[in-house]
Amino acid sequence: MPSLTRSEIIRHTILLFNQYGPMVPMSRISEAAGVAAGTPFRYFSTKEELLAAAYREAFDNTLRCSPEENLEGLDAEHTVKRIVYTIMKWSALCPQELEYMRKYEDMICYDCFSEKFSQTLYEGIIEQKNLWPLLRDAVRPDLPKELINRLISINCSVYSRYITHMGIEADTPEFEQLARASADSIWNSICAG
Repeated sequence: MPSLTRSEIIRHTILLFNQYGPMVPMSRISEAAGVAAGTPFRYFSTKEELLAAAYREAFDNTLRCSPEENLEGLDAEHTVKRIVYTIMKWSALCPQELEYMRKYEDMICYDCFSEKFSQTLYEGIIEQKNLWPLLRDAVRPDLPKELINRLISINCSVYSRYITHMGIEADTPEFEQLARASADSIWNSICAG
């Protein structure tokens, strides 16, 4: 379990990176987190390591809105729709993390089909959740698994940005409509039928 200090450093890294970009000084992060200068280096050997850890934490939070067991027993369509809905909910609840992920990805490598992107940033929801055995026969056979991964993530990113841009709150009918329509749209773009 990460320490409170480490969590505060990551939280303030996200907020300051969103405001100032990758050039935000470590001293400013320390100050905002309420720790002595140099404390972040107890947890992260470099600023790049801190930025990557903040990205990974934000990414891991995307699916914490929906416990793993909520996917058990669902068919392919409802699994994909549940994941999309969860990501939409996270984006409405955590707009700073969404912004950080977007800016960090743009800073590291925008080419989401590159090997570097896959190795260092995002392996894809299908890989992360080991969904291919469930999806293989339900999705379009002309779309490789890697492209389906990207279609889900890129479309979620677009819809998530819209939610945050419009200031749509998670517990509103407007959010429910948009999240369900987004899930339907993404499923329809990858399904075999």
